Amino acid sequence: MTDKLRKFVAASNIAEWLGFSFTKEDGAFRYALSFDEQHIGNPAIRALHGGAIATFLEIAAQCELLDQLPENATIKTVNLDIDYLASSRAQDMHGRARVTRLGRRIAFVEAEGWQDSKDRPVARARFRIRVETNQTA
Repeated sequence: MTDKLRKFVAASNIAEWLGFSFTKEDGAFRYALSFDEQHIGNPAIRALHGGAIATFLEIAAQCELLDQLPENATIKTVNLDIDYLASSRAQDMHGRARVTRLGRRIAFVEAEGWQDSKDRPVARARFRIRVETNQTA
């Protein structure tokens, strides 16, 4: 399934801009946002832009969900809630996501991002994502 995820990420200009990448370790995906000066939202404190963090977590959530869906499935984020738990810094961010419920039409996915320690997340988000399985007759 990682080929499907690589194609999904490669087709996204925003994922490229974020320097989004993923690896699979011990059966779980780990996502990364590669720091770039363009990701700074507040130059006074050199913090990552909240929109860059939210987008990073959304792409991670979408990848996590796509990995569990058939090849012909399409997804679209319906809405999200995000909690910014700590100030970020001018450095890479790492993340993880998990599908908490996968229904016939809607999936619920949680994602969190951290910089120094996964025990101290910078942000945590919850997504509702519409799932469509394109069935051919």
